[in-house]
Amino acid sequence: MFFKTLQIFQLKEGAALDFSAIEQALKDHPLRKIGSQDEFTFGALPLIRNSECWSLTSNDCMLFRFGKEEKNLPSSVVREELETIVAAIETIEGRKVGRKEKADLKEELIFSLRSKAFSNLSDVWLFIDKKAELLVLNTTNAGMTEQSFKQLQAMLGSFPMVPLQAQVSPSSIMADWLMKNDVPASLETGDTCDLQDSSEDRSSIKFKKLEPLSEDVTRHLEQGMSVKNIGLRWMDKMSFVLCDDLTIKSIKWDDALKEQAFNDSQGGAQSDLDANFALMSLTIRDFFQNHFAHWFEIYTQ
Repeated sequence: MFFKTLQIFQLKEGAALDFSAIEQALKDHPLRKIGSQDEFTFGALPLIRNSECWSLTSNDCMLFRFGKEEKNLPSSVVREELETIVAAIETIEGRKVGRKEKADLKEELIFSLRSKAFSNLSDVWLFIDKKAELLVLNTTNAGMTEQSFKQLQAMLGSFPMVPLQAQVSPSSIMADWLMKNDVPASLETGDTCDLQDSSEDRSSIKFKKLEPLSEDVTRHLEQGMSVKNIGLRWMDKMSFVLCDDLTIKSIKWDDALKEQAFNDSQGGAQSDLDANFALMSLTIRDFFQNHFAHWFEIYTQ
């Protein structure tokens, strides 16, 4: 399983993480079935459905998975039902429904509808790299990220990590690469770039199918626009979109890497997962320690 998105956090220096304790905590905090009045539930999931495989470890890295089950109660359904109830009250009783009464009616309606709503299951994959002192999530969804941190704290009592912190604005560094036509030696520019205006309206321009560096891009940068994200390729490992918040999206792993993982596998779902994770985690460690952290002069904890 190769991650398509990377959101990277640093473990605080000296953080003592016991993989065997985390393995047990995953088993002790599984995702429970959602109740009739639960908005959602969140907990650990086995890596492979209907198995007892809760984690994998390789090269001082540990892979695990969290799941979220939530009721699918669209706001449009609630709004339509509420409007019907309010209209009936105003017609039958000949009076206007006030703001507080409407809020109370909405709360009662949600309580009633939630028990009948279908539920959806989503998941997030994570791994801890003790050697590189990193936590890597395969999501940039703020809600899933927040719940993952809460789950780690609930499982372990505390989880010492911090967001990546660059000494210079990532957007300005990427703009400098484009303006000077001078990306780091291990990188090649891709064919996408999104720019954003610094004015209040925050207008943006999306460039697609570019030449390595387009005069249209540099002209807008000279006029004060900033780089929101840029498509890049790292050696013969992967292509991706690098964002100004240091998240990495739309990753496409090189076929040679996937073939190597396939050859390393002994066959079967768990062996495939193990081989993929071993290769991916080492590649991400190399990418971060020897390249990414230096491009942006990231503080080390």
